[in-house]
Amino acid sequence: MTQIPDFRSDLAAAHRWVAGLMDAVEPAQWTGPTPCAEFDVRALLAHLSCHPAKIAASADGADPRRLPARADIDENRPGADYLERATAALDRWADDTLLTSTVTAPWGEAPGGLAVGAYLMETVAHGWDLAVATGQNAEAHPALAAKAQAVADRALSGAFRGPGSPFGSPVEPRAQAGPTERLAAFLGRSWPISRAESTAAPAVGLGSSAPA
Repeated sequence: MTQIPDFRSDLAAAHRWVAGLMDAVEPAQWTGPTPCAEFDVRALLAHLSCHPAKIAASADGADPRRLPARADIDENRPGADYLERATAALDRWADDTLLTSTVTAPWGEAPGGLAVGAYLMETVAHGWDLAVATGQNAEAHPALAAKAQAVADRALSGAFRGPGSPFGSPVEPRAQAGPTERLAAFLGRSWPISRAESTAAPAVGLGSSAPA
């Protein structure tokens, strides 16, 4: 039997990374575009802020797909508010048996460990979206991006790509792209090269953003 991975500490690290990105958004950037055509920066933050409720729903035996795709955000402290809710949601996953139990993931029924992995993949990808849209360092810790990529490689089928689907067709990443940008490209994300180059800072080091 294939062992179910435990991505809980990785998802917690991704939440910390994204919370820092949220708090660094400048007031003038809230209405700016993002790689997600349907979201400006404000809407992207609202979409990210809906994830904690969905993560908790999966742990509690509910269907996260029935929950709204956006949630209210505290514009005065978006990152801190998001992190508080995300941490509380992950606390619902404290029982190790949930990892091998069948829960409802964003795409349907799956082992709990893979559901957590799906939330990891989406959090890292949307972190990249937010970072490039607001001129921040868009590379998460390489180990974190690698785990999100492993989930994408395993779980993302053609049924989830194309018009009306959550992800687009893979695009060719830049030659100098880091692992987070390569994940974004695999998920169908792209961003003008002139803007992407301005955010090509070194990947964040070990610390609060690093996976445990």
